[in-house]
Amino acid sequence: MVTDIKSNYTSPAGKEFTLVAGRFAGISPASNVLDVGCGYGDGVCNIVSEFRCKATAIDINKDNIKIAQTSAEQRRISHLITFITSDVLQEQIHEKAFDLILAEGGVLTMLGREKSVEMINKLLSPRGWLAFSDLIFLTNNDKIPPEILNIYDDERFKYETESGYRKLLKSQGFDIHLMTLVPQSGWDNYYAHMARRLEDQTGFFADKQVKTFFHREMDIFYRLEAFKYIGYLFGLVRKSS
Repeated sequence: MVTDIKSNYTSPAGKEFTLVAGRFAGISPASNVLDVGCGYGDGVCNIVSEFRCKATAIDINKDNIKIAQTSAEQRRISHLITFITSDVLQEQIHEKAFDLILAEGGVLTMLGREKSVEMINKLLSPRGWLAFSDLIFLTNNDKIPPEILNIYDDERFKYETESGYRKLLKSQGFDIHLMTLVPQSGWDNYYAHMARRLEDQTGFFADKQVKTFFHREMDIFYRLEAFKYIGYLFGLVRKSS
């Protein structure tokens, strides 16, 4: 099993991928980590709990930051993490030499792939690492059923392919060390997590429109076998210099 359905990861790539990034990057108590678009904070909390490093976690949603801070406090690691509520593309981050930057859950696509990768490059230390996960197309979108394109909102996000991601990262001066698709079990656990959250009576997932959307997404994913056309890519790349 790839993703713990009791976690707050909101993508098919879960805790194991975060920890793989930390091990590849040689993260230690002397390291600085940045989580870009930290969401509910599971990524940053897991890497800090495992490696006892210092971290900065940033998200534009103040409710996400509150949940992340509560999680860090419950795990007794809040003293190691600086939480910031802001647009990461506008925030003046004081630390300019991060050893590892996490961009999980499709955040590079949401921010704009080219400009966010360029920003991350500037924030990394020499030979620093970037770990990301993102939805990609496995084929040209003219071969993908319209219902799948619509539910994953390709009109707005214009999803990449793996080869497109490789080209982008190499053009920005990164060496690719690991690039792999999340296995089917990751999708199954992600949607099991979503189904559990859709039982919420308060908060984001209690909204009727949110419930309708995610129920439709899950139906399309399995009924139309969307996994034949889309995948979730995990990449671990290193700054060339």
